[in-house]
Amino acid sequence: MSDQLLPHPLAALRAELGLSGEQYLDRLDDVHSALGHGRMAKSRQKISRWENGVNSPDMPARYAMAHLHGIPRAAVTEVGWPDFLLLAFPDDRPVLDSPWTLTGTVAAVAAAARGGSMQDRRGFLIASGAALTSVATSWSRALAEPAGASSAVLAGAVPTNTRLTPELLDTLEQRLDDLRRLDDVLGGTRLRQTAIAEYDLLEGLAKRTGQHGPLEHRLLSLLAESARMCGWLQFDSGHHARAQRFYITALRASASADDHQVGANTLAFMAIQVYSEGNPQDAVALVRTAQDATLRCATPRVKSMLHARAARALSKTGDHAGCWRELDTARTEYARGPHDDDPPWSYWLNPGEIEMLAGSSALDLDDPRRALRHFGQARHVQYAADGYARDHVLYLTRTARAHLRLGDLDTACAVATDAFSQNVFLNSSRPSDALDDLRNELAPHRRVRAVRDSLLLSA
Repeated sequence: MSDQLLPHPLAALRAELGLSGEQYLDRLDDVHSALGHGRMAKSRQKISRWENGVNSPDMPARYAMAHLHGIPRAAVTEVGWPDFLLLAFPDDRPVLDSPWTLTGTVAAVAAAARGGSMQDRRGFLIASGAALTSVATSWSRALAEPAGASSAVLAGAVPTNTRLTPELLDTLEQRLDDLRRLDDVLGGTRLRQTAIAEYDLLEGLAKRTGQHGPLEHRLLSLLAESARMCGWLQFDSGHHARAQRFYITALRASASADDHQVGANTLAFMAIQVYSEGNPQDAVALVRTAQDATLRCATPRVKSMLHARAARALSKTGDHAGCWRELDTARTEYARGPHDDDPPWSYWLNPGEIEMLAGSSALDLDDPRRALRHFGQARHVQYAADGYARDHVLYLTRTARAHLRLGDLDTACAVATDAFSQNVFLNSSRPSDALDDLRNELAPHRRVRAVRDSLLLSA
């Protein structure tokens, strides 16, 4: 089986059936005819055009697809194209549809560990729009429920001799912190399996712990952060379906642990994926939910992070005023200083990172001069390029794009060359995709020697 990512639900369903586009169209045509819609007009490019978003199938063809894949007919109109096809992936249902209870957390944790359809080669989101909003709202409501007396951390737990201790949990937390630091340097592709192994370890401990109390809640918090990290690394590798499965599982575990901050951080990371691959307005809604849920319990640093992430999402929507307002508030919150309750995962936020996010936002808002000012401020105040190799390549790429938009080809090429060179040592889809976009922006200027040399270097 090829390891190539599948960018559309229809491509994933075809792959499960082992059918080429023409073979799938032949099968769909038979169903189309059997349903009384007559024979379809067929062309060699029809399926690829559907999967690439060039064209959309008409309603009879959609009904035939639903019938072929066992999807209720009503979903075709209620959910719409192509999202109704997502109902054909049953492995996602425990993550999406389980109740927001401890029992539901168990089901989601197990489902995320198993993996999903097509070995999770699906490069598309499994929840967007109303479905995504429902997930975030369910998380918020679950946190608002009284803690209650839970008789077990995980239903059906099998007690063993494993005994949770603060020292054991400290060790497990340190392992997660080490993994976070490795991700800063190595990127998602190299670390995905390592992260899943850590997740499996925590899942196994959670299932086999016979005692119940604060230590078990802390274990669930670690499990939530582990799932969040798995989601991030899958996203960084372009595996968007599996990333969302882990993210939603992290939300469920954080709600079961009554850990508002780790859940809010998960929503912030989900927002990155959504404004990168889906509707930026959905990303704004995710961050707003996180902000509302942590209004009274988040540390200033966590609040600063959420405001900065809201700014990035708003920049993708074109909201200038809202973006800069959120960034100003992010700076204000950060200036309130560190707190004893700052979570370990918040280490990455510093004044330099806030300015880098501001520069990226300015670039999205088509203000390259302002972008360069913020990038310059970031390097001046506190930006550690050495410890964040992937992010540094991303910011070099964005700096090059800002110079290019201002017509400074020589500087753009010099910075681009630096980015291309440093990306050789990474194994991450995000900077690679960003550099591909930069190449496309440079290509019309290939007659300029500096541009031509830069493009040759990156070939």
